[in-house]
Amino acid sequence: AATEASRGFIGVDRAKSIALGHAGVSASSVSFSKAKLDDDDGRGVYEIEFYVGNTEYDYEIDAHSGAILEASAEND
Repeated sequence: AATEASRGFIGVDRAKSIALGHAGVSASSVSFSKAKLDDDDGRGVYEIEFYVGNTEYDYEIDAHSGAILEASAEND
C-alpha cells in the first residue's frame, strides 16, 4: 500500500492542524472522535471530527492541497 507521503498527501496531523486553525481552537481543548483518510471518488480526503464541549465540528479536508472542502459545527 502506498504511504500517505508517497501519494503526495499532507498527512493526518497536518489535516488536524488545519481544522483546528479554522475552528479557532487549540488541540488541548478538543477531543477528536475521528481523523482518517478517506477516498472520495478517487480523491483523497481527510475526515476530521472533534468536540469542543458539546459542540461537534466536522471537517473534510483535501489530502493533497489541505483545502477545507466542508466544515460544519453542530450545537448540542
